[in-house]
Amino acid sequence: MTERTIVVLFSLGMSAIRWHQMGIFGKEKVLSEAYLKHGLASRVVWLSYHPGDPEFVAEQQRQGQLASAIEVLPAPSWAGSKLGRVVYSLTAPWQHRKALRQATAIINNQTSGCWTGLIARAILGSRFVYRYGHSLWRRHLDRKQYGRLMLSWPVDRLALAVADHTLVCTRSDARHARSAKTLSLCPNFIDTDALPNPPPVQARHERGIFVGRLMSFKNLFNLISACAAEALPLDIYGDGPLASELKAHADTLKADVQFHGVCANEEVRSQMMRCRYHFLVSNYEAMPKALLEGMAAGCVCLVSPNYGCAEIIDDGDNGLMASGFEVEDLRALIRRAREADQQALSDAAVAKIISHYSLRHVVGLHRQALLGEERE
Repeated sequence: MTERTIVVLFSLGMSAIRWHQMGIFGKEKVLSEAYLKHGLASRVVWLSYHPGDPEFVAEQQRQGQLASAIEVLPAPSWAGSKLGRVVYSLTAPWQHRKALRQATAIINNQTSGCWTGLIARAILGSRFVYRYGHSLWRRHLDRKQYGRLMLSWPVDRLALAVADHTLVCTRSDARHARSAKTLSLCPNFIDTDALPNPPPVQARHERGIFVGRLMSFKNLFNLISACAAEALPLDIYGDGPLASELKAHADTLKADVQFHGVCANEEVRSQMMRCRYHFLVSNYEAMPKALLEGMAAGCVCLVSPNYGCAEIIDDGDNGLMASGFEVEDLRALIRRAREADQQALSDAAVAKIISHYSLRHVVGLHRQALLGEERE
């Protein structure tokens, strides 16, 4: 294979150690390892924000948990502070100019911090692929963070104009990214080859599961209220600023809710296989990876009518969509799910993951973007 190096820019302030702490290291490393497995790269280099990442990655490799051809560019000790990570995101292209100049292509992991790639493109002439992940400007708009929007929107426009190729997750983002030089609709993915066959729905516990950050836009107070009213036990995986309030809310309602906190992705996937229903009833989402995980696990996926879920779930075919976001809307959704052909919904969800959201499909799109080659 031709010697190729792909540099992956972590989102602002993120690191492999932080991935591990969040329980997502196993799934976040998958794409980099796929670059190696499918011949896009002979070497993958991570640019992250924790000075301890090189040692952590080396230990993962000694344990056989990470491909040996993945390296980390050392971050300075000051890169972990709030100001330090911003300064590092701006100066890293020069500090690591030798490594970046040798790269076949550079790709950012999320929009936040993508300007590191823009700077490398400008001063080193590196090929830069702009990957949206969750559109930063759209997140700021959804959350009514208009001050931040005044920064993220111009950065997005500049990235679209400068990047050699742009990858967006959703059709909504694609409509707003028409000024890109070259654009591909590239969704989130599931490594379907690594998943066991999901058990039949009727063999599972009559329980719901939610996976994600415990934040206000996730609409968890209404979800807990709806599950309590419909006597449906609920498992919640994740942490966030509302954890204590949500536990108190569940206690007040005497709801059968178990809060598991942050767990390894493998443990969460295993629990999904045991639960009948997967919930994602947020007020807004972009391209929710958690929903794809639930579909791949063969859960009956129950969602709210936000734009991200609406791009994935075909109501009545591969999942069910509520008519709104309120408690009564979610109660009606649960009742509808109990009366539905649950196995048909499960089978259709798994089939859609394989056809539209498989890792192999996404790697083919990345091949086009990073190397300018046609898909395998």
